[in-house]
Amino acid sequence: MRIYPAIDLRKGRCVRLQRGDPNAETVFSDNPAQMARHWESLGAEWLHVVNLDGAFGGSSDFHPKVQRLSPDALEGGESTGESDPGLEHHNKPEESSPDRNLPINLQRLIQIRQAVDIPIQFTGGLRSVEDFELAFSLGADRIILGTAAVRNPELVRVALERWGVCRIVVGLDAKDGMVATHGWQKVSQVSAVELGHRMAALGVELALFTDISRDGLLSGVNVQSTATLADLTGLQVIASGGVAGLDDIRALKRHEHYGIDGVIIGQALYTNALELPDAIEIGNAPRLRRSAGIVPIRRCPAKSPAGRNEAQLLLLYNHFFEEWQFPRGGVEPDENDLECARREFAIETGLPIRKLYENCPTALDFTVHIRGY
Repeated sequence: MRIYPAIDLRKGRCVRLQRGDPNAETVFSDNPAQMARHWESLGAEWLHVVNLDGAFGGSSDFHPKVQRLSPDALEGGESTGESDPGLEHHNKPEESSPDRNLPINLQRLIQIRQAVDIPIQFTGGLRSVEDFELAFSLGADRIILGTAAVRNPELVRVALERWGVCRIVVGLDAKDGMVATHGWQKVSQVSAVELGHRMAALGVELALFTDISRDGLLSGVNVQSTATLADLTGLQVIASGGVAGLDDIRALKRHEHYGIDGVIIGQALYTNALELPDAIEIGNAPRLRRSAGIVPIRRCPAKSPAGRNEAQLLLLYNHFFEEWQFPRGGVEPDENDLECARREFAIETGLPIRKLYENCPTALDFTVHIRGY
């Protein structure tokens, strides 16, 4: 599970916003490139860079004339390969002063690219193929499409065909479950899950999910919504918004098997609520066991004519293999059904029980489900 330190750019400075509110800004550095080097020195394997001015939609915040760049500057931006851009190549501009005709945040992108050797994930104001080309030419290894995915899905298809699934991410930024666009200033009528399904149908494999209500507040990441989105859509999902400490990283790691690819950390890093190396260590730990949909079921035994209980067995139904399985162990004389199920389930899977469904209207006494939705 990858850890992405965030560098949010506004007017050339490294800032953090609360809930994406441009009026709730805290400036952490006037030198984003230096900040990027700092995160790299602590072990970061990726950077998440956001052009807030472009996201908010200022007319000159992302849309310079691409013709100002020489044709050579755009070479190498196109790739349809399936390899992770992660650590094999970067579109690193030659060492020179940034083009002063570019908006300040794009100048900062060039400086960050020249300062570090790790890949950069970039987003903010990317609403046309020309924008995508420009971002790649200035040093982005991967771009995130937010507003464009909602308003013009055809752009997503074109981008996937031109640059490949490893370099195109769709941003699913949600407020009360509904996708927000234009720097989170406008809320659409499309749910994050619905848009996720649409994007998966186009061939998208990776999405960024942000719970706007938690972003920048250190209120805790929305693990359940992130895992649900990944599980229901089949997308690999990067979590964002609200990370408050290492407990959030651990919680996401426990749900990694649902399809959680990574997590973006901003405010928690800048306020020293957690240390980047500690988060990376958790993220790089071996993936926790996956249950494959195992459901333990205890049969409700009928009493024999003599009044004695018949032999009692606990079964496991494995949805992945679609078969019944008999776990190790047996029923202890002083155990009730629920205690037995809990013990057998813990022995068999090593996973916590998330929700119990008792008195099911079936021939079975009760069923224990791993998933709570």
